[in-house]
Amino acid sequence: MSLNLRCPWKMRKSLKIIPPAVVVPLFFLIVGFSGDDTTGFLRVRGDGIIDAASKPVLLQGFNVAFKDFKGVLGESDIRKIADTGANSIRLILEYRDFESSPLEYNLEGFSLLDLILNWCEKYRIYVILDMHLAPGIQNPHDFVVHRERSYKFWQSEEHQERFYSLWSEIARRYADRRIIAGYDLLNEGVPPDADEYFNIINRVAKQIRRYDKNHILIVQEAILPDRRKMLSLIEDDNTVYSIHFFYPPRFTFYTTTTDRTITTYPGEMVTYGGKIGEAATPPVTGSSDWRRLVIETTPPEGAEILMVNVSSDGNHGAVWFDDVSLEVDGHPVDLPAPLVPNNSFEIDYPGISWNTEGRCAMVTREVSRSGGRSLSFIDCRTPARARSSPIEVKRGVYSLTAWVKSRDATGDNRISLSWHKRKSIKSIDRKALIERLDYALSFKRRYDVPIYVGEFTVHANPSRESVINYLKDILDIMRDNGLHWSYWTYYSEYPGIGIYTGNAPSLSRPDDLEVLESYMDDDGYASNRASGSARSSAATTAQPISPPATPTSTS
Repeated sequence: MSLNLRCPWKMRKSLKIIPPAVVVPLFFLIVGFSGDDTTGFLRVRGDGIIDAASKPVLLQGFNVAFKDFKGVLGESDIRKIADTGANSIRLILEYRDFESSPLEYNLEGFSLLDLILNWCEKYRIYVILDMHLAPGIQNPHDFVVHRERSYKFWQSEEHQERFYSLWSEIARRYADRRIIAGYDLLNEGVPPDADEYFNIINRVAKQIRRYDKNHILIVQEAILPDRRKMLSLIEDDNTVYSIHFFYPPRFTFYTTTTDRTITTYPGEMVTYGGKIGEAATPPVTGSSDWRRLVIETTPPEGAEILMVNVSSDGNHGAVWFDDVSLEVDGHPVDLPAPLVPNNSFEIDYPGISWNTEGRCAMVTREVSRSGGRSLSFIDCRTPARARSSPIEVKRGVYSLTAWVKSRDATGDNRISLSWHKRKSIKSIDRKALIERLDYALSFKRRYDVPIYVGEFTVHANPSRESVINYLKDILDIMRDNGLHWSYWTYYSEYPGIGIYTGNAPSLSRPDDLEVLESYMDDDGYASNRASGSARSSAATTAQPISPPATPTSTS
C-alpha cells in the first residue's frame, strides 16, 4: 500500500513537557478533587489520552443524538449509559440545533446542551461534541441527518465561515467545561481534494484555539471523491485522529443497506446467483380498484435463495401495489428482509425501504390501501421493479400475496417469486478486519498518536451468533491496539440498529449490550497502556485506503 506524504508546515514544534509531579498537585489544590474524578481536562500524550493526574484514559462509550434529547431521551439514559461501565458519549450535533439564522445562535439549543453536560457530570460520563452536520452539508451520504443529494459546504465560503463561527461559539462557551473530552470537528467530510479538507480543518482548529486551549481536538479521515480515505496530522499537538469502521457494510448495516447479504461470521458472505425458476402472477392491466394477487408454490429442486419481485414494463398507465406478504407453511417472512418488516412501504428510510430500480418505481403517499403509502409504477415504458433482499430458502409451501390497484395499465405488471442458487461474495473473519484497520494502526504507530473509532456498528441480523462473534472480534482488536471507541448507536427509533429503541426507549438488543459491557473498563483507564513518548517531529503524513463502499451512518 502506497503512502502519500503531505507537508502543510515545515517542521513540527518541539514539545515542552512540564513534569506531572509539578503540575498535578497545584491543579488539585486549585480545583479540589481526587485523581479518580472526571473533572480534569483530558489531554493527548503520545499515542494515548491521560487525565489531570496523568493516568491513562481509554474512551469507551456510545453515540447518542442530541436531537433525541428533545423528546425521547433524558437523564435516565445518561445513568443507564454510566451503568454499562461506559465512560463517554459522542454527542451527535447538527448546526441547525444552534443556529437561529446564519451567524446567530439560539439559547434553546445551548440550554439543552448545558443540561446534557450537567447530567454527564453527575454520572461521570465524558462528552465528545461531534459536528455531524455542518452548514451547507459536508457529504452526500449521511441520511441520519439529511436526505439531500447535493452538498455545498466545500464550495461555499459563507458556509465555511458559519462552520468556523459555530465552533468558535462552542469553544467560547465551553472552554472551561472539563466533562467535555474533546471536539470532533467534522463528521465524514467528502471534500473535492485532500488539500481543501486539511486546510479547513487546520483553520477551524486555530479558530477554536483562540478561545479554548484546553480540549482535545478530534480529526477524522477525509473521504476523497474516489472513495479513498486519508488520515493526516494537523498543526495541533493535542489532537486525536479518528476513523469510522463499518467493514463489511453489507453485513454491519444489515437493517439499512440496500445491498444486503446473507452472512455467517466468521465465514462466507453470499447473495443470489443464477436464477433457476420463477413463479409469477398474470399481468395486471386495465383499471380496477384494490384486488388481491396470490402465488402459492414450492421451491424447485436446487433452489437456495429466493427473491420477491414487484415489477412493471411497457406500462402507459398506473399501477399501485400495497401490503405485500410472504409466508412459508403459514409462518410469516419479513419483507424486504428477515428482521426488516416494511411490507406496506410505510417506513421511508434507506434499506428499510424496498430497493427500487427504474425512475418510474417509487413509494407514494397519493394512493394507499392501508397506512399512508404504496408502491407505484406510473408510465413505466421501460423495465422497473422493487426487489426484496436475498432470503434463504426453506422447504415448504410459499404463499406470496399483494394488493393491486390499476388505472389504464398496459404491458407486464406483476408480482413474482424467483428462485436462485447461492453466490459467494467473499469470506470474512478476524484477519480480514485487522487487514482493513491496518492503515489506521500503522498511522498510530508511525506518528505516535491516538486513534479513536468514532463509529462502528453491527445491526441485528438473522444470524445472532454472527453478530456476537463480530462484536467480540472488533472489540478484541480495538482493546489489543489501545483504540478509543464509540458504538453506533445507543438509541434508534428503528428496530435492529440501536441498543434501545421505541418511543419510550426499551432495551431491544440485550445480548449485544452484554458483549459491549464486558469490554468496558469501569474506571475508563487503560492501565496496561502506558502513554507513549511525545509524538514524532516528522512532517505531516497521509495514508490512503480504498473504502469498501460509500460510507454511511445509521441512525
